[in-house]
Amino acid sequence: MNQQHNQQQNKPQQTLRSKIRQQGEIAHGKGNAFNDKPERKALKKFLINCPEFQSFWANYFGTPANTTLQEDPLGEYGVDLGIVEFKYVKIIHGLIEVDVFNSWGESYPAHYKKFHVLERKLKYFEGTDYKYLTCTFNNTHNQMVCTTRENIERCHFLYGVTEMWMPAIKARDRVVRCPLDENVFWFGVS
Repeated sequence: MNQQHNQQQNKPQQTLRSKIRQQGEIAHGKGNAFNDKPERKALKKFLINCPEFQSFWANYFGTPANTTLQEDPLGEYGVDLGIVEFKYVKIIHGLIEVDVFNSWGESYPAHYKKFHVLERKLKYFEGTDYKYLTCTFNNTHNQMVCTTRENIERCHFLYGVTEMWMPAIKARDRVVRCPLDENVFWFGVS
């Protein structure tokens, strides 16, 4: 009986994982469902070519000496990027998650009134003191919207987690919904 109950509980999670994989393959190609290299590259492009983002980055993370922008600082299936210093041990100064919103072309879809942060991404910073930034790119990677850990935590406290139907994956997922206010930041490059 317990085994059957566990299988039933895991079924929605397996279905969601499958739907996420399918959508990832639409975005990144067959066999590359979780390949966010274009978004990682885009973030680096913004750091080089967008003075407004450079200023925002320095104000948020500071400018710790002897650091690099490392891919997968928490391991292969963890957060995308980290500001890391290597002394005798690895010191993480900040974490960055990147993704793409394929429905966002040149102008942000008017019917989207919130910035969504997937609940399953909260584990990257919960229980730590890491600074954390999540950045979403449009489908041509020349526009970016991002928000900070502090705003995510504020929205999580104020609004909780919402289970929503996600049309792109045709499944329900759980998100923290942040208003598009002064705590959500917009950047663009040519």
